[in-house]
Amino acid sequence: MNRKVIIMLFVLLAFVLQNAHSSVLLDRVVAVVNNEVITWSELRKVISHEGKSFLEKVPEDQKKDVMTGLEKNFLNGLIDIKLQLQEARRKGIDVSNKEIEGAIADIKNKYNITDEKLVNSLEAQGMSLADYKTTLGEQILLSKVINFEVKTNIVINDKEIMEYYEANKDKLSSKEKLKISQIFFALPKDISQKPSVETKAHEVIQRLERGEDFSKIAGELSEDANKQFGGDLGYISRGSALKEVEDAALALKPGEVSRPFWSPAGLHIIKLEDKIEAEGFDKVKDKIKELLFEKAFESKYREWKTGLKERAYIEMKL
Repeated sequence: MNRKVIIMLFVLLAFVLQNAHSSVLLDRVVAVVNNEVITWSELRKVISHEGKSFLEKVPEDQKKDVMTGLEKNFLNGLIDIKLQLQEARRKGIDVSNKEIEGAIADIKNKYNITDEKLVNSLEAQGMSLADYKTTLGEQILLSKVINFEVKTNIVINDKEIMEYYEANKDKLSSKEKLKISQIFFALPKDISQKPSVETKAHEVIQRLERGEDFSKIAGELSEDANKQFGGDLGYISRGSALKEVEDAALALKPGEVSRPFWSPAGLHIIKLEDKIEAEGFDKVKDKIKELLFEKAFESKYREWKTGLKERAYIEMKL
């Protein structure tokens, strides 16, 4: 389920007054949703809380007008909640006391708080424990109906996952990466000097076979800028280095050293330090499935809410 959607719904739900009938006597009704009403005080409580950080920056003499401008959007959110809760009850979905108590226990465990601390925290927010249980029950009911009506009807098959992968392969899959070090001898200007360069490379191989440290020899003899780092070239991937270097590195296992080989730049001896495998389909398929599910959920959830509105009696009195 989309976390942002649910958090928004829960925040709105938490401020719906439970004593609707008594509220009507004191408040004006701003909306009728089938057989239930939403009062102006309910709406203002939601705006005050949800828009708190924004409203704190608004000058006092402008705050009233700003809140009035926000009323319509927030009222639509409250109407959505009313409709979804009504649908849950129409479908016979309910929430047991055991579920509510279990949710409270989970919250106390998660935040390591006692019953006393929970009650004090609720009172600081102007809510009693009984009101909190009622609100929590409606949150659970809302989650259940969304799961039943939307989430369980979404199926993402392997074909969809593969099609998405093929269309977005470059973005999703990381290339194989090879960490290499090298000892390098520049190509001599006089081609006749190539044998002497190969002789130096052969001497390097002999020193390595005797157990000398690769990076030490690189720092001593290598003729490139990386000699100061012990010949460390970092991680390379296809297309980021000379083809001859890439091909030689791909043929090695971590810890292995290549035989000397020529490239247009000169003579190389490389050591494969580390290898990071490419992230292919198997590595990203779960991520793709989650992404496609989230996308489908947002679409179907929006369609479901629209359907509820089309079948409902809604009268806005703003």
